[in-house]
Amino acid sequence: MRQTIKTFWAHRKKNGWLIAEIALISLLSFYFVDHTLMIGYNTYICRADGEFEREHLVTGYVAHITKKENNNVSYNYDITGKDLANLYALREYLMAMPEVQSVCFTDDFIGYRSWHQDVIVYPEGDTTRTCPVYSQNFVPGQHYFETQGLTPVDGSPMTQILSEECPNDGVVISRSLAISLFGNDQVVGRTIVVNREKQDPPLVKHCKIMGVLKDVKIDPNERYCYTIFEPVVIVDNMPRLLLRLKPEANAREFLAKWVENRLERDDYCVTSLQIYEDRMENSHSITGTTVFLFFIGILLCLFMLNVVIGTLGTFWLQIRKRTGDIGIMRSFGAKRRTIFGMIWKEAALLTFIACLIGQIIWLQIAVNSGLADGGIELKSGRETEWITQFWPHFLVVSAVQILLLLAIVTLGIIIPTLIAMYRKPVNALRYE
Repeated sequence: MRQTIKTFWAHRKKNGWLIAEIALISLLSFYFVDHTLMIGYNTYICRADGEFEREHLVTGYVAHITKKENNNVSYNYDITGKDLANLYALREYLMAMPEVQSVCFTDDFIGYRSWHQDVIVYPEGDTTRTCPVYSQNFVPGQHYFETQGLTPVDGSPMTQILSEECPNDGVVISRSLAISLFGNDQVVGRTIVVNREKQDPPLVKHCKIMGVLKDVKIDPNERYCYTIFEPVVIVDNMPRLLLRLKPEANAREFLAKWVENRLERDDYCVTSLQIYEDRMENSHSITGTTVFLFFIGILLCLFMLNVVIGTLGTFWLQIRKRTGDIGIMRSFGAKRRTIFGMIWKEAALLTFIACLIGQIIWLQIAVNSGLADGGIELKSGRETEWITQFWPHFLVVSAVQILLLLAIVTLGIIIPTLIAMYRKPVNALRYE
């Protein structure tokens, strides 16, 4: 290591320009590395503890049959003013099927929408602890929570009770939201304010917490699970249907049977049948989050390609200038492995110093902007997530960035070094 430092210092003028170049690369790449790690962590590692079994869920839309003629059927998805008794008869008909465990009507499926609503909640009498949330609607008396597969935390009423006995001024909230607002999840009976001032018309509503559910992700690319479930009357415009099949039932076989034999009862039928997972995948394939990730991925690939090409060219030029030195060492019997190790150690030291400079600049930005005090992202309500704590987050991103740039620098030196080492010493000395 001492010899490496001596060699590094002997070439300090040449290395100074390389340090400046890689420090600039380090400064620019920190943003991409940070966001890539956060997206990967949020999507694939940070699993919500209340994730439900989805393989036996089937979704569809309820339509009113307006006309039947031979095999042609006309539908109307707006059931406003229609006879809802027949609609509930359809539900009972489905419940009687041997493969079906539970059925509910809803105006939305968890995870189907991926945009964040302009809904803010905070504890009653404490506007300092505000939190943006997703709002999911459910129809009381329709077995919504147990059909969806949600589970309550300890101390909260069972999902069957929450599905049946939630009043109009009551809400059910997620565990992470409860912890963010109150510091714990034992909050049944407390009151929160649901603020929709940005909507038209604006609405501010005081709601009593009826229950707390384990976290589920509304958007798979997001980490936090701040969600409120609000009761509504039966949705008249395009109501959706959610079916949970029994564990022994095969969802795809059941779906194929439905498609072949149109499911209808009296003047109502079920259309657009899909397995829950298929509908969620189709939904998120066109969302703004997915498009954003796609463009971030393209920019990251282009950036890294430019970094690799630029680094390769820079080190190629530097090593070409040292071809004579390599030839002299080879003429004195130095092994190729020793020569490559010496050059690599010098490049690694250069990379580490340059990355350190870029990271110190980022640290100053974080301290001056307040990120070092409040974390890099919104608090998720989880007690042990490294991403909510600035220093573990910063150190992990910095370590990954150093390893990434070190791999790029290694790629940049390996080709010209091998070319120089495999020249005959007498030819290499011509560069002196």
